[in-house]
Amino acid sequence: MKSIIRWSLTLGILINPVSNLSLIKPTPVVALPQSEIVEFLSGVPVYSVLSQEGLPIGRQLEDGDIVTPVFMSRTEAQAFVTELGKIDPEMARSYRIRVLPLSRIYEIARETSTNSTRLFLDYIPSARELQAARALVSEKGQKYPGDVPLYLAKIESDQSYLTIKQDDQEIVPIFFEKATIDQWIDTISQTQPNLGQTIDINVISLSSLIANLEKNDNALLRSLRFWPSEEMMKIIRSNSENQPQL
Repeated sequence: MKSIIRWSLTLGILINPVSNLSLIKPTPVVALPQSEIVEFLSGVPVYSVLSQEGLPIGRQLEDGDIVTPVFMSRTEAQAFVTELGKIDPEMARSYRIRVLPLSRIYEIARETSTNSTRLFLDYIPSARELQAARALVSEKGQKYPGDVPLYLAKIESDQSYLTIKQDDQEIVPIFFEKATIDQWIDTISQTQPNLGQTIDINVISLSSLIANLEKNDNALLRSLRFWPSEEMMKIIRSNSENQPQL
């Protein structure tokens, strides 16, 4: 909710962020190929607030850069639009909540950024997961300052990440929900009690993960796979059911 309040306080300088930017692609040094990053993010449905022309809403910073919110939950997206309606009803009526793959928003940010003006993504977590992440991290005497929390299972004895086999490949699942990874660890503990006792949950932010993908290329990063939240799974199933049968 603090993220929504932070946005609502600055809605007075909202603009259509991509309409006034020339389509000059930036050329940063990227370790992991962009095509692989886009593919990695493509399976994550998110909510964006778009104009009738399909442009994401945004706020302009003092340095001219623009930030657009990306919501993990429809509840948070709707709360944002509600706040916008209180401040500028006419503007609120011109925007709609839309479900897009995270990869598409990521591509928009890259394609519409220039050397002088950049479009940044502000990942807005669900209130429930933000609270869960903060509680988990505080148990370790730390503070979670990030955006959307992601959870990974780590084996304390050798600091390796717990993997599962998928399509004959060992992958490291990244969970969007604390309850889901807890359930997964509980299942492991029932079948392998000794292993279960050594598992620790690590919390990282979505933005820091994407930053790592843009700067590094290693076996661990290539083995990561998102484990969708319950809300994301409903969207994925719905899209799958609505696909025409060949």
